[in-house]
Amino acid sequence: MYKVKLRKTGELYIPKTLTKILNIKVGDMINIFIDGEKIVLTSKAGFEKENKCTYNQKGTIHIPAEIRRLNKINTDVVFTFTIDEKEKRVSLIPDLTG
Repeated sequence: MYKVKLRKTGELYIPKTLTKILNIKVGDMINIFIDGEKIVLTSKAGFEKENKCTYNQKGTIHIPAEIRRLNKINTDVVFTFTIDEKEKRVSLIPDLTG
């Protein structure tokens, strides 16, 4: 299990282990969408209508403001990652208790 903190800029560091699971490298587009309380990241094709973000050289992605607003996520929220290797998906579960 991984935990990461959302930066004030809306960026989130993606650990190397997760980049391997998602099979992404710098410059690749990542699909990002809401599934209930979770934010889901996937590198699979077929999400043309969903939000996208770019995995950058700093090892981060930017969570779009609209997704943060819809999930009532402010900066400094800590996320727990869950991994679905078969579907090549990573779910970000925000800890909104604190």
